[in-house]
Amino acid sequence: MQNLFDSRIEKLQAQMRKDGLKAYVIPATDPHMSEECTAYFARERFYFCPFKGSDGTLLVTLDGYFIYTDGRFWTEAEGDIKGSSCILMYQGKEGVLSIPQYVKQNNLYPLGLDKKLLSRQELAAYFADDTHEIRQASYRHMVDDLPELPHDKIFKIDDSLLSTTLEERIKNVLEDTKEHNADALILPLLDDIAYVLGYRGNDIPCTPVFYSYLYLTTEGEVTLFIDKERLPLDFPSFIRVLPYEDFYAFLETRKDIKTLIDPFRTNAYIASLLSHPIFAPSPAFEQKSIKGPVEVRNTKEIQAIDGIALLKLQKYLLDTPLEEIDEYKARIFVDRARRENPRCFDLSFETIAALDDNAAMMHYAPSETNHKTADKNSQLLLVDSGGQYYGGTTDTTRTFLIGKEISEEVKHDYTLTLKSQIALSTTIFEKGCSGHSLDIKAREIMWKEGLDYKCGTGHGVGYMSCVHEGPIGFRFYDRPNRLDNGELKPGHIITVEPGVYKPHKYGIRLENNLLVKEAFTTSDGIFYSFETITYFPYDKRGIDLSLLTDEELQWLNDYHKMTEEVLKPLCPRELLSLLEDLCKEIKR
Repeated sequence: MQNLFDSRIEKLQAQMRKDGLKAYVIPATDPHMSEECTAYFARERFYFCPFKGSDGTLLVTLDGYFIYTDGRFWTEAEGDIKGSSCILMYQGKEGVLSIPQYVKQNNLYPLGLDKKLLSRQELAAYFADDTHEIRQASYRHMVDDLPELPHDKIFKIDDSLLSTTLEERIKNVLEDTKEHNADALILPLLDDIAYVLGYRGNDIPCTPVFYSYLYLTTEGEVTLFIDKERLPLDFPSFIRVLPYEDFYAFLETRKDIKTLIDPFRTNAYIASLLSHPIFAPSPAFEQKSIKGPVEVRNTKEIQAIDGIALLKLQKYLLDTPLEEIDEYKARIFVDRARRENPRCFDLSFETIAALDDNAAMMHYAPSETNHKTADKNSQLLLVDSGGQYYGGTTDTTRTFLIGKEISEEVKHDYTLTLKSQIALSTTIFEKGCSGHSLDIKAREIMWKEGLDYKCGTGHGVGYMSCVHEGPIGFRFYDRPNRLDNGELKPGHIITVEPGVYKPHKYGIRLENNLLVKEAFTTSDGIFYSFETITYFPYDKRGIDLSLLTDEELQWLNDYHKMTEEVLKPLCPRELLSLLEDLCKEIKR
């Protein structure tokens, strides 16, 4: 019996032949360049490709189909595509061509793609010369049971949770627009729009944004493109509201105005409509990443609340017999524990709860029908989870050692991961540094042993927004379309999450959130440091003290002391003794 996805691809290839195309590209994104998107836009790639991971682009030719994804998803993708004719392209691996390179080398023109799903920069990479034709194409209509776009009402963030007013945020982005000699600004990025307006929605799972476009002029005109029935009654009257689907027609009438657009975060179709585009970074993108005093205070509060949810999970795992520990039940437990707090209105991503070899798949998430239960040989459960709170967004990973016996290899790798995290967390750096400059502080610990994790060491975190937020990140390399090499500045919140991943064996990851803050100033410059704002202890069973320096052990004990002090006032009485035990000083 033919594989379902192969059958669908054959129908797509037949239509491509009729249309005179040699290849077709299907990204898993939307016209707003979202990392995660609603099912209406995402379903096309998932419909034609068996790979279930969120990050991957499908290339369909007349005689094959190829899924491109990076090292975070390779193990998962290898399993997903078994039984199909889909070929995994190990994106980022030595010698593997990118999609544009593959298209050019094999002369796959005419090439079809939807220019609304690629940035101007991404589209430019496909052009070899003027003789190679790229056509606007979309085969989303071939997808069965295509869902509608979301239409739930959006909601206002209480002013007490924000450091700035709506008027101040509009003024700030327009001042930046004027500095670039532009008369108008287009904000297509959904979290940019949510930030400027101070509203949130639930159009994308775990990401409180809403589908819309925002158009502003330096003369004070503000136009939001969204279905009007989605707005609350108290929506500001000075903002003109037009239907979401009218945006491109509206832009045709304004095409001669000098308009600032971010070339990396604006789709190529928008850029093609403008006669006088001014290409510059989105002012909202940078401004929203720097948290003000209110955002910082609230984020620390909800990080403590989040720590209590993880403490409840720790107690649950300790009370559950080893061979009854189940990935899906653990996921449900921690999700429920987080939502019990009234400040939590959603998760910040689908919870990862992975036993042993499943933990080697960085983005594996159990489901009711696909999950694993521990056995007598199980050693660890990796849990990567977070919440959307009224007051911030969290993202924490701990690897819980659940086995009756823990191997020396697991202890070694757990301690190595901890050492990597400490090395970066304790860094002092001069103003002007990017996370790309500092990534080696964590990764060098692994490299010295011939190990590497195929992902960044950390990412920026939003505020009641996207859990992955630019323009900052810890990464030693530039990754296409992930612009995270921005300068680190006070108010930035960024994760540090090194790990050891041994396919078909186990995975270990430890993740904290760091706040960038000023350290000191000397005659040589201004220096910054990191403050750890995640509050949950490490598993002492995984720590090989012989591998820790005295300074590292002191950091660990200081961290546990701080964690206990922060969590104790919020801790339920039945968990107090556990908290005290987990945070007890470690001595050699």
